Amino acid sequence: MTSIEPIFGAGILSGLKQFVSATKLHPILVNFTAALVPVSVASDFLGRFLKSEPLRHTAWWTLFYATAMTPFTAITGWLFWMPDDNGVTGMTIHKWLGTGLAVVLCVLFAWRWKLLRQGRWATISYLVLGAVFVAALAYQGHLGGEQVFSGM
Repeated sequence: MTSIEPIFGAGILSGLKQFVSATKLHPILVNFTAALVPVSVASDFLGRFLKSEPLRHTAWWTLFYATAMTPFTAITGWLFWMPDDNGVTGMTIHKWLGTGLAVVLCVLFAWRWKLLRQGRWATISYLVLGAVFVAALAYQGHLGGEQVFSGM
């Protein structure tokens, strides 16, 4: 029995795992976070230095959608975990880094929302954290992709 079975029940959890595995939902959802967060950070960076309101709005909305989708990406990642992933260091890092990034994204979102409500541009410290987040996201995605595509 896994640690989340008491919450969902073994039958429901088994059904969710089968659905996520059959539909390959995790690899699909990953693309939203992987695309939207870098677009958001780049738009905030360019918007700040070009003083472009449309870029600032693009940054906000892409981060909004990424934050809405990413928890589902993390959950489906846990459900998509395969028996052959056990003991693979890269996949263990991928799983825990992805979970941590989902939490950090919520912090980034709250910070960006506060800036939006104050009518302020993205701060340098926000942009630095955003850039670090994007780099960690790329590394995390690389680890997942390496496991998936290494046998091809």
